[in-house]
Amino acid sequence: MKKLLIFIALINISDISASNEIVFNKGDQWVLEARSNRLSSDSKVLYHMPSDAYHTYYAREFGDWDTFSIVDSRDIERLSTGDVIQIIKSEYNEKVYKVKLLSGFNKDRNFYVIAEDLLNYYKPSQEQINE
Repeated sequence: MKKLLIFIALINISDISASNEIVFNKGDQWVLEARSNRLSSDSKVLYHMPSDAYHTYYAREFGDWDTFSIVDSRDIERLSTGDVIQIIKSEYNEKVYKVKLLSGFNKDRNFYVIAEDLLNYYKPSQEQINE
């Protein structure tokens, strides 16, 4: 009987943790909420190449910036607060997402964002929340 109760408790805990997980769906729109200015060196960025985004993610995970993250500054798109992106598809086992920039200087172009950055710096657009 005790084993059955423990099993049921574990199932309930796993259901609760799964429900808190944020899912990125195709077509979702996200707004950059973090402080960012496209003219500053510490602005938030999107990547032109998916491999650049993945290598940056990998360097963050393992702390090896010399080997994994060599990204030319011409291959990134600097963003300003309030810029909106739309998710197109996931790549690299959902660590990187292909997105379409819906505002800003390079509007309607495709870029790549690291999933961790999406969670930390972006919020779902108000239209998305209302639906």
